[in-house]
This record gives sequence, C-alpha cells and structure tokens, in this order.
Amino acid sequence: MHVCISIDTILCRKLKKKSFLTGISAALLLCILNFKKNFVLVNVFLLFKQFSFYGCFVLCQAVESMVLDARDPQGTRCYHLEKHLKENCKHKHMVLLLNKCDLVPAWATKGWLRVLSKEFPTLAFHANINKSFGKGSLLSVLRQFARLKRDKQAISVGFVGYPNVGKSSVINTLRTKNVCKVAPIPGETKVWQYITLTKRIFLIDCPGVVYHNNDSETDVVLKGVVRVTNLKDAADHIGEVLKRVKKEHLERAYKIKEWDDENDFLLQLCKSTGKLLKGGEPDLMTAAKMILHDWQRGRIPFFVPPPRQEDLSEEPNVNGVDLDDSVDGNEASAAMKAIADVLSSQQQINVPVQNDLYSEKELKGEATDQHPNTNANEEILALDSNTSEEDPISEP
Repeated sequence: MHVCISIDTILCRKLKKKSFLTGISAALLLCILNFKKNFVLVNVFLLFKQFSFYGCFVLCQAVESMVLDARDPQGTRCYHLEKHLKENCKHKHMVLLLNKCDLVPAWATKGWLRVLSKEFPTLAFHANINKSFGKGSLLSVLRQFARLKRDKQAISVGFVGYPNVGKSSVINTLRTKNVCKVAPIPGETKVWQYITLTKRIFLIDCPGVVYHNNDSETDVVLKGVVRVTNLKDAADHIGEVLKRVKKEHLERAYKIKEWDDENDFLLQLCKSTGKLLKGGEPDLMTAAKMILHDWQRGRIPFFVPPPRQEDLSEEPNVNGVDLDDSVDGNEASAAMKAIADVLSSQQQINVPVQNDLYSEKELKGEATDQHPNTNANEEILALDSNTSEEDPISEP
C-alpha cells in the first residue's frame, strides 16, 4: 500500500511555501502541527490490490455524507467505504443523500427513502442554488449531529461518492453560492476543498470514489465514472442504453420510431442530425457520444425503481447511528428525535420532478417495467466473501 499525504495550502502559506509538501517530511510536520491546530486536513491517496480509493479525510471528522444518484441509488453506493466506517470508524456518522431527485418520479424517490433509511439516515436532494429541495432538511440533520458532538469545537462533513453524482453542487447549494467548481462531467473535482458552513460545521468536497467491483465496462460508463469524450469505443455501450430506456422515451428524444439494433439506431440518428463524415459516411462515434452525454446529464429518462414494500405506514427510525458514551442521554434522545422528524417529513412532502420527462402513468407509478439493479446485491455478497483478501484502510 502506498500513501501520499499533502498538507492544506493554508498551512503551507504559513510556512511561506507555495507548493504542497509531500512524503515523510509532510507526515512529520502533520504530527507537529496537530498539537497546535484541531483541524488539519489531509489528502490521502490509497492504492490497494483489490480496489482503489481516492478520498479526503479530516482529523476529528464527524459526518460522512454519501451522495447518491437518485436514478440508481444502489448502483452508486460505495459499499467498501460503508463497511470500513461501520467496522473502524464508529464515531463517524453516515448520511445518504439522494441527489438529482428531480430526474425520477416522486413515488420512486420516496420508496428509496423508506428502503435506505433502514440502514442510514437518508434524504432526498435537488442541488440548485436558486431553487433547491432538501437543503433545509440536510442542514437540520447536520445541526443535530453537531449537537451530538458537544465535546468538539466543530465538526466536519465529508461529501463522498461516485464521480458526477453532484457532490460539489450539493455544497454550493448549502452555501447558496458557487464555492466549488462544478461541471456535468466526471472528474472535475481533483483535490479536496475545505468550505466553512457555520462556526461549528465545515464541509469537505472530495474527488470521486471508485472501487473495482463486478461492474462491466458499460456499467462504469453509464454510472458516469469516465468522461464520454475520452471513450474510444462509445458505440459499444449504446446497446445497453437502448435496453434500459423505454422505447417511447427514445422516440421522443431522438424522433426515431423503429430500429433493428443499436447500429441501426445510430445510423438513423446520424442521418437525422447530420452527423456525417467526408463522403457521406455516418459518424457513429459522434452520435454514440451524443447519446451517452444525454444519458449522463439526465436528458434521457431512466431510473431503477425501489423494491416493493408491504408496510408503508412504518415510522422511520434513525438507523446506522452509533452514539458515544460521552453524550448526555437526554441530549442524544432529543437529537435523534429531531433527525427522525426530519426523515419522516421528507417522506410526506411533495418532491420536485421534471414532469416533461415522464408520462402521467409513470409519474403515478402505474407504468413501470424497469427492473431493480442486481449488481448492487452481488457487490454486497462479494464484500462479505472477499474482505479477507483486501488490505485494511487505515484510520487517518
């Protein structure tokens, strides 16, 4: 295992150094500075035999907010990170955030809220500086977690998740201004960013977290992990898009009514959009990249429906939160009740949806033929059976 540690640029400026300090000297400097400063940021890059992890941690970090794509929540979860926090970082709290909830029907979002809240506190979110959803709920939950850490001068919240799920956009929404650089492409955030939210709450924008798992190359592309412009075989992934998206949505988006296979679909799209090479040959690569761009940016309607639940009247409980023994019992009970009230209220209020993406039947849940993603279940099983072969993640 190889570890590279870089010091916060603020600390570097104190030492009158413009560049980052790396290597062993930086690690020794961290030990010295830690006695004088409560919150020293460390950017850690870990390479493992079985998977790679690129993330950001803070000493005294209290909350991890995992940002998920509401179109495929289970497929964009970082199970290795969840497992590590459960086993080795019980003092840290996990919150799941269903971002881009405006791209799926409201019934699907609420269904996933009920399912995922059985494991961790889960909130729906629509990141937008001017017209957001879930901002007040997330702020309330973070304040309650800060309440549980009365012994700390402040808490830090690390936003982690797959690339292109909207981590930076969530932080910009919380701050109501552009403090983090955002783009509708993966990999825009290359290093951590440290942002002040309140006097007691600090936010950390982290680069995307990607693990080696059972996903195929096409699954990785459709999850938005890689940039479409860098693909050399974009046309190879269009077949899966045509399988996942309903025919009527494709007809409406590209004005193509019938096609034999993905190659025929691309040929018709090239002709209708004028994507031609010299000599009139169809530019299949450009057409394929156009479709993949539309997929990643939510222009093609798609979502994984939540599993059906028999009892929908069950009140949400705050699961997956371990309390420190040092926390006052009454204080902890009040904070947990406040969090439970926030979770319950989100499942009752109206969730914003782009109505032009779906038909009325789909918005009501009367016409759904998508199948739940089975790769997520396979990944959970693989975690339980293969963890003995993986190197442990060391606590920062």
